[in-house]
Amino acid sequence: MTLDRTVAPPSGELFYSPFAEAQKVEGSRIPTYYINAGEQSIVKLQLKLKSGIWYESFLAESWFVAKMLMEGTKSKTAHELSEAFQALGAFIEIDPGFDDVSFNIYSLTRNYSQVLDLFNEILTEPTFPEKELETLKQIRLNEHRVNNSKTSMVASKKIRESLYGLDHPYGKAIQEENIQSIQRNQLTTYFNEKFFNCPELFLSGKIDDELLKLTQDKLTFPFLLNEEKANPAISGMEKQIEINRPDNLQSSIKLAWHIPSKLDQGYFDLAISNTLLGGYFGSRLMKNIREEKGYTYGIHSYPVHLNHASFLLISTDVKGEYAEDTINETFKEIEKIINQPTTEEEIEMVVNYLSGTFYSSVTTPFKLMGKFMQIHNIGAGYEHYERYFESLKSFDVDKLQSSIKQYLNVDQVRRVVVGPMS
Repeated sequence: MTLDRTVAPPSGELFYSPFAEAQKVEGSRIPTYYINAGEQSIVKLQLKLKSGIWYESFLAESWFVAKMLMEGTKSKTAHELSEAFQALGAFIEIDPGFDDVSFNIYSLTRNYSQVLDLFNEILTEPTFPEKELETLKQIRLNEHRVNNSKTSMVASKKIRESLYGLDHPYGKAIQEENIQSIQRNQLTTYFNEKFFNCPELFLSGKIDDELLKLTQDKLTFPFLLNEEKANPAISGMEKQIEINRPDNLQSSIKLAWHIPSKLDQGYFDLAISNTLLGGYFGSRLMKNIREEKGYTYGIHSYPVHLNHASFLLISTDVKGEYAEDTINETFKEIEKIINQPTTEEEIEMVVNYLSGTFYSSVTTPFKLMGKFMQIHNIGAGYEHYERYFESLKSFDVDKLQSSIKQYLNVDQVRRVVVGPMS
């Protein structure tokens, strides 16, 4: 029998199927969660600290503190630290962000004890050497200058500035003077007074009781904090920002709206609606702006969730002469969804795409832990995903139109264009 690839296979019933859930280690000094899954003898250790930009007194200090941890300890240079991880077949990532500083360590199970010793040394015995700090400052300055030459990077900064204002942690952008003014004593003060705030550990892979005990015994943080910073007011700036960059080839467009958190009653409908609008390759925006008009290689719409705020972003790069048309066509697609019926076939396609994407995101131990961290971060349980599938099953044109109308009002949009102006 020959397979006819022009005919789609029959669709089945949409349902939520439970998957491996994270367990909490009871009685641990540091909240620790684990998922024991997978066949390979590999473990991923993740440490999250609430010590990102949100908690800074001076711009850039959390980034420098995090990055300087690998620049030397009391007994090892930066080169020796790097070689030690490689010799153990381990890999470490340090990711300072808006809210958190995250550490991701991948290790062979047989070398995990030694990797923990090395990680603990980094966390408890950093020296913040002056020479390496000056080198890191120069690297960051060069990156900053390169990024400021890119229209997309400038537009990203400006859209956050428009949404939150220059006095808000999410609206501030690091300037050259912030990098140049960083001093070693600032970093040691931040490290000693703010860095180990609300630590949490997450382990995934081949996990057993011995490995959990090793983690608890060997990670000896110098101190622990449990502090939250008050949420500052969102002032916002002008809704429309245009920066003329005549020497650039393309214009970067960012359109954004404030949206509710993942716990809001209407969030799931918004997430599904956004997928139809611009959240996957078959979306309305891709068909119009990319396939029909040929203005861009890609246009994407997606929610951005930070610990204290969320926004929905539509982003694309086009030739400067097409920037205004692209924005107008985007608004037309939003109005079409609100005012014209959407076929059941299009809605079914989006729902099937999202359900398939969900199950492809829980295929490994590391992905399973990622799913847990998403709900844990917002204070939800696994029933959150059950509600998501219920929303997929009940989604219809009325919910689509209502959600787009409520959250993507074109009169409330924040709009940034950076690049050559026609």
